[in-house]
Amino acid sequence: MIGISLTAWMLLAMPEAADGIALSAVSGLVPGGALPMSVLSVLGSDRLRSVPDDDEGASKQPHSVFAKLTPTGKEKGCCGYPLGEPGTYKLTYYWLAYESEYANEPYEIEIYTRQGFPIGRFPRAFVFELRLEGSGVLRDGRLINYDGRCAYGIGTCYQTLDPQSHPFGKGGQQRALLPFRSVAVDPRWVPLGTPLYMPELRGMKLPDGTIHDGCVRADDTGGGIRRREIDFFVESYANYKYLEEQLFHDHKVTPMIEEPRCTYLRQFDPGVDRRSESIDEIAVSFFKKPPPKPPVVKKPGKERGKAKTTGRISQHIPPKSERSSRKKQV
Repeated sequence: MIGISLTAWMLLAMPEAADGIALSAVSGLVPGGALPMSVLSVLGSDRLRSVPDDDEGASKQPHSVFAKLTPTGKEKGCCGYPLGEPGTYKLTYYWLAYESEYANEPYEIEIYTRQGFPIGRFPRAFVFELRLEGSGVLRDGRLINYDGRCAYGIGTCYQTLDPQSHPFGKGGQQRALLPFRSVAVDPRWVPLGTPLYMPELRGMKLPDGTIHDGCVRADDTGGGIRRREIDFFVESYANYKYLEEQLFHDHKVTPMIEEPRCTYLRQFDPGVDRRSESIDEIAVSFFKKPPPKPPVVKKPGKERGKAKTTGRISQHIPPKSERSSRKKQV
């Protein structure tokens, strides 16, 4: 029993001697009766082979287990939360209206400021595009922007912008528009000031040679922008044609919010951004259709040329012209 205890203690203290003891027991150096067959079977197996120590805790694992993978952290640059199913938002474009493109046409339409002062007389086609786009550049270099409705002129007023603060136009909440960064949205669905990530725009080559990273910002609104639509500001019609060819005329995008790689676009007043994000979620989520119009009930009108129904025998009443002619004859 002392020999067995001493042998077991040696195996526990020095596992690397297991192979030598097993070989001695088999070769006869250690009496075969001193060790039971269960101990000899364990000594002959691979369970007591030493495992080299390392810094990753591999000594606690058997030798047949593969080495641990190098732990890696979460990717901080991905990913945001999509605003809808893939491809459920429609992408459109808008740009500045340039008066110089219509210089050969007659100048016949006047536009005014909100205070009633005339800005000038312009071609009809330019005024039509100006009302559609919202901002325009005049031939003298002035930049004018939509300023609401008015009761004179064409019914739409404009204002002259400062090129230092708003070089490409003014959006909602006095925000300055930036080409290839600003988008017009429906503020009921996307709050103003929200950075958006659109994977469809990532990797697109811009006219100046740079590569778009897919990040845009909700800076503007529009009368024709409703619900799931995003209007991309591209500064000119030529830029629109250049980008449209790269997207293969595919107008379906998947905007994402809370994207870490687009946080650098939050450069406006934080207080204004917080007020913009407090939208009516219930009104947006549960869209109610307007109530149906009541059916129009036509009132029965007086039927001419018919005799009045009375209890007596109906008499024919001649027209007024016939009665007057009879009086003259008499």
